[in-house]
This record gives sequence, C-alpha cells and structure tokens, in this order.
Amino acid sequence: MSRGAPIGFSQPIKQAWLNFTVQRKLEGKSHSEIRAALNDFLSDQVSVGSTSRNSNRQKVISILSKIWLNVPQPVKSFRDEGLALFKRLPEDKHVAVHWGMVMAVYPFFATAAEHVGRLLRLQEYVSAAQLQKRLREKMGERDTVSTAARKLMRCWVQWEVLKDTGKRGNYAATGTQTISDAQLTSWLLESALIASQGQSAVLDNLVNYTPTLFPFNLSSRYFMPNERLETFSQGVNEVSVTFSHYEV
Repeated sequence: MSRGAPIGFSQPIKQAWLNFTVQRKLEGKSHSEIRAALNDFLSDQVSVGSTSRNSNRQKVISILSKIWLNVPQPVKSFRDEGLALFKRLPEDKHVAVHWGMVMAVYPFFATAAEHVGRLLRLQEYVSAAQLQKRLREKMGERDTVSTAARKLMRCWVQWEVLKDTGKRGNYAATGTQTISDAQLTSWLLESALIASQGQSAVLDNLVNYTPTLFPFNLSSRYFMPNERLETFSQGVNEVSVTFSHYEV
C-alpha cells in the first residue's frame, strides 16, 4: 500500500452490521433497499438523529456497501462465493468470511492486519501505538492514519479476534480459530492472494507465512482449487497457487 493511498475503512464496523448486510443481500434485496434498511437499522446506533449525507452513519453504510454490495468487478465471483459460505457455515465461522471479504476490498485493512500479525508472532501483545507507527511509516504522517488504526483495533476487539489486556491501548490475540472447511480454507487463501496483489504464491508459504490471516489456523491439506484458482508444481515437493481466470 503506497504513501498517500486512501484509507477507506475509517469507521469502526460491528460484526452485527456486516451480518445484517449479508442477510439482506441473501434475501435478494436490491442495493438501494439494503442501504435504506441499513439506514433504519443503524439510526439508533450511529449518528443518532442526524440526516446529513456526511454523517458517520452514511460513512458506515458506504463501507458496508463496498464490502458486500458494490464490489469491484474482478472480485464479484469471489464475493458471491463468500455469500454462499456465509449461508452454509455456522455462525462462529462468519467472522472468517467477513475477514476475507474486507481484506479483498480494503487494502488498508489488509496492511494493518499484516503488521499486527507480524507483531503477534514476535511478542505476546501489540499496542495501538506500534500499529500507528508502522502504518505512518508506510502511508505517510497523517492524523487520519493513526485514527483509523485505533478504530480498527477496537473493531477487532468487537469481532473477538483481539482482546484488551488491561493496559490501555495494548491488545492480545484471542487465540486462532481452526479452519477445517476446505472451501473456506481456499477462499481465505484467495483473499490473502488478492490482498497481496500478487498473481501466485507457494501454497505452504501462503498457509504458514501470511500474517494477514493471523486470527485463523489454516492447513494446506484442506486447500482445493476453484474456478478462480489453480495449482502448479515447482520442483519435486513444492506446489504453487495462481489465479486462473482473472487478474487482481
């Protein structure tokens, strides 16, 4: 993610709001109907009493829309599979589906997750100050970067992938969620490949050395190719994954 790049994911987003958006989409509602439903649903939670088009509520609705409704054309098939996963999988796996979808459409989210994942591999706790410092180094000295980083970490606490430590601004991982569903495993690895803006990666590296997926424990034995991903061999024991039908 380059210096000066837009943040986009600038508001704390609750998992219940993401669930609501997906559920309305699965009901077959139009995007305008879903946005109107979100406005009603959030009216007593965000920017209470406001009718401004620039309110935080409208910003939240725009973020939710970009994640699950108005996605870029290259990831529409990926989004559609995410909707199917959400419908099929139990509730405790829904955070993984949201995580993969947000990573695919918001580079800021993926960049922040990468830094937090790397830090948690080295130490037990991670602070908002550490994340803010690394993001400012990468994206420039902007107050909006620090503010968005702080909000994002609070968001992850609400999603229960991080937890408060008792020391202000310090967080610990809640533990990794094991993913043994083959379709979800492949879909999450695809989200990481999309977020990296790469065309291919060694499968074992993608599984074991992808800090953006720090809340989840994945295994390459559950990976399976799909209509967008295929595998090819490099050497005797090395398998790589590559996009087959579209460019990131």
